[in-house]
Amino acid sequence: MKNVLKNSAVLLLATGLLAGCATNKPQPKAAAPANQAQVSAATQAIADAQSVISGAQSPCTDTGNAADLLNQAQAAQASDPVKAQQLAGQAKQVASDSTNNCYLAKAKGLQTQVQGFKNLSADQQSRLAQAGQDISNNQGKPAYDLLAALVAELQAAHMTYDVAKGDSLWRIAGKSDVYGNPYQWPLIYKANVDKIKHADLIYPKQSFDVVKNPTQADSDAAVNYAKHRGAWRGHKADKKDKKFASGN
Repeated sequence: MKNVLKNSAVLLLATGLLAGCATNKPQPKAAAPANQAQVSAATQAIADAQSVISGAQSPCTDTGNAADLLNQAQAAQASDPVKAQQLAGQAKQVASDSTNNCYLAKAKGLQTQVQGFKNLSADQQSRLAQAGQDISNNQGKPAYDLLAALVAELQAAHMTYDVAKGDSLWRIAGKSDVYGNPYQWPLIYKANVDKIKHADLIYPKQSFDVVKNPTQADSDAAVNYAKHRGAWRGHKADKKDKKFASGN
């Protein structure tokens, strides 16, 4: 009888120890709930990234993999707002860098184009210099906007010249308010070939369109033609003039 009681006591003790061990086993900690500040920060970061991505406009709409990063941020927003904020920040940076690099590349192309025009005014030269500074400072969009407007302005710049008695294309081109170089007369001829039958014969009261800012290439071609055209008399160069005007 004593042995039975002894064995029962041992069994109960062992069972209690086992139960105690099971009860005292460490439990995994639950993730700390996100506080309101983290949630708000993630929400704002996602909104900022979305604004940059959706704000990309032609001609620079490529935002790299920013959209994928934003999708990941939105997926993590509820469960891990800290991670969501980090991903949204990356998305915003990638989008900003991608569009800025695009604008920088296009601005540099426009800068070269503007540098190819002649007769820029002091204001136009100042804007060209400012755009160059923007490019140096890695500011693609401001440089692009400035140069795109300047190129459009230069391409559209024309003036009307009314022929007076005693004028010739040579004399008109040499005027300081026109080209200041008589050898650029072929530019006037080319722009008004429909009004001029013979390049060496124009009449008072005719109105000619004058391109204010010819490109350097056009100006050089005109000067070269003027210097090698040959005799003016007898309209011997008419065919050559027409060929020059047609660009052949």
